[in-house]
Amino acid sequence: MANPDVYILDPCCGTGAYLVEVINCIANTLEEKGEGALAMDDVREAATKRVFGFEILTAPFVVAHLQLGLALQNLGVPLSDEKERVGVYLTNALTGWEPPDEEAKKKIQQLELNFPELNREREAADEVKRDKPILVVLGNPPYKAFAGTSPAEEEELVEPYKERLISEWGIRKYNLDDLYVRFFRLAEQRIAEKTGKGVVCYISNFSYLSDPSFVVMRQRFLSEFDQLWFDCMNGDSRETGKLTPEGKPDPSVFSTEYNREGIRLGTSISLLVRQPKRSQKPKVLFRDFWGKKKRTDVLASLNTENFDAQYETVSPDKSNRYSFRFSNVSSQYLEWLKLVDLCAETPSNGLMEKRGSALIYIDKDALEKRMQMYYDIKVDWETLKALAQD
Repeated sequence: MANPDVYILDPCCGTGAYLVEVINCIANTLEEKGEGALAMDDVREAATKRVFGFEILTAPFVVAHLQLGLALQNLGVPLSDEKERVGVYLTNALTGWEPPDEEAKKKIQQLELNFPELNREREAADEVKRDKPILVVLGNPPYKAFAGTSPAEEEELVEPYKERLISEWGIRKYNLDDLYVRFFRLAEQRIAEKTGKGVVCYISNFSYLSDPSFVVMRQRFLSEFDQLWFDCMNGDSRETGKLTPEGKPDPSVFSTEYNREGIRLGTSISLLVRQPKRSQKPKVLFRDFWGKKKRTDVLASLNTENFDAQYETVSPDKSNRYSFRFSNVSSQYLEWLKLVDLCAETPSNGLMEKRGSALIYIDKDALEKRMQMYYDIKVDWETLKALAQD
């Protein structure tokens, strides 16, 4: 991140927490290299010209500017004047990446006439979107199902993840309108299709790891990225009831002493790497974190010498819907009929007792004796029929 050629974007920066950590990371890296006083000038250069954040809401946008300004001040490199600003822009991160069509141009002209300041903000954000070779996309995208209307450009983001869901996978009911899915697609576009190399790192809803609706999304990740790490933070209220496999409390990773509830959804940290020289087969690694200490545990794991040894190697394929979760099951288990196969069969009333109540009796010992006689090949039918007359 300290490399001057690395452009970094948090497309949903909120109050700027992740961007502040990026600036601190850059400062620490430069100090370790012993660049002295010049290091802090490089930090200010990074904060204003190559570390970017997008936010659509005005309140967190203002707080992000405040937090980054204070971070630079604490590092001893405050912004030089009122005209110098950090690279956080008030914009919809999911639109504006392509040149506007005629209808959009009319809206821009109206914006320029009525709100010239907002138009200048839009122009600055568009310059980042269209001209900067973004190499790192990171952040905590919003994960909430979106049921309202949105610009066509934004809605079209998830269309590639819906292709072949019905024709190839038979999945007719799916929910890909969760906002975090759009941000994943945006990151995939920027890194895999535009820059052609780079890193995506999000903490998000963990539903995409194995849910059937996201099978095409997972296929695309496997084709577009070369190395994929998934740290499943669990903590879901519906899937596990916020309990570990041992039945102990498993709070959200966002739970704190001041907010013990955290959030209801389970989360996962994804790290997706696209190499300039593509690998023949992607490497997929997965691990679980459980319990109250998961935040501490995931940070401590970063200092492990053999980092990848902490993960299980995953083998996504068609039989498991390209799941990113580690699963240790036998080949015989995978051959069993699936629930969807059973549901495709003609329904029946199930097992019905049509033997004159021969399998129903109030005396357990007498019933056991009757069943033993039934399965005894030495006992003929006439003897069994006589039992019904007793």
